[in-house]
Amino acid sequence: MRTLKFGDRGKEVLDVQSRLSSLGYDVGTDGVDGLFGADTRSAVKRFQQNSGLLVDGIVGENTWLELVEARYEPGERLLYLKIPPFRGADVLTLQRSLNRLGFNAGPEDGIFGDMTERAVLDFQKNSGLIMDGMVDDSVLRVMARVTKDGDPHSGGAKIPDRNGGYATGRSLSEMIVVIDPGHGGSDRGAISANGLCEKDLNLRVAVLLGEALAEAGSEVYFTRDADNFTGLYERSDLANQKNADLFISIHHNNESGSRAQGAAAYFFCRQGYYSERGKMLAEHIVDSVAGKLGVRAIPALGRNFAVLRETAMTAILVEPVFLSDSEMTELAGSETFARREAGAIFSGLKEYFNGG
Repeated sequence: MRTLKFGDRGKEVLDVQSRLSSLGYDVGTDGVDGLFGADTRSAVKRFQQNSGLLVDGIVGENTWLELVEARYEPGERLLYLKIPPFRGADVLTLQRSLNRLGFNAGPEDGIFGDMTERAVLDFQKNSGLIMDGMVDDSVLRVMARVTKDGDPHSGGAKIPDRNGGYATGRSLSEMIVVIDPGHGGSDRGAISANGLCEKDLNLRVAVLLGEALAEAGSEVYFTRDADNFTGLYERSDLANQKNADLFISIHHNNESGSRAQGAAAYFFCRQGYYSERGKMLAEHIVDSVAGKLGVRAIPALGRNFAVLRETAMTAILVEPVFLSDSEMTELAGSETFARREAGAIFSGLKEYFNGG
């Protein structure tokens, strides 16, 4: 579908409003009228906030998919492993329940993948059910009866990663790394006051980071290596196809009309679940970038961004500086500063793999 924003009208807007309303979001006194007005924008922002998405009031690909998936209730459909996989709120509830019971369903991402199937089979085996990997009413009934503390869907439940979030026993020389320069082609990203396009800076830093990783022995791939458009879900598909160990998405921050500054990094988080390794890696990257670039460190943030949710490996999105910060923008336009950015990210990666 096309991107929908304030001022748009039509059947697609009607669909968005209907979905928001069915989920309990107030779309205003005029209700479902097909006009993307202020009330609809506010409802979209509230949904994005609650879903851990970028809160911009715009219905793009990621927000639309989350809206579609949010409608599924547990038991509404038969769940099993298939291609493409089942996705939705019912899968997310299943994963959370399995993890709460001690059956490792992996990341609570709302995607029925291999780990979720293995957890279902393990649960069926331990519950005396037919081991077919099918999640129907009989599985859900048993699961509800045996859930710890009578609360199968606690937002605080998660299966922690081993080694406290550190990827010990591995080194950069053993890694397959996919680097994702954000935006590209017709999608320019943020544009600074002096005309610097985010897409160009993202690619420049990504290439330099890739060179450093390759020199360290990593096997490096890029979601794009030129000024071309790459779809949001194509980026994570590439990383999954390469069976990557790490996914690093490079962006640069922007805050219109503000004096915001600082280094930021994001890891996958969704309704109480978070990637422990992603969080730990993001913290190392933020500390390194802030220290080496002389900006403040914004605490690592959990978000439900598509490139973090759809990737099967440890994934982060890093924004070294704000392009809206005039002082940083002047520096960011130079090759020297781009090398400093890439070097700071690389140093954070080395510190992470050294376990401290």
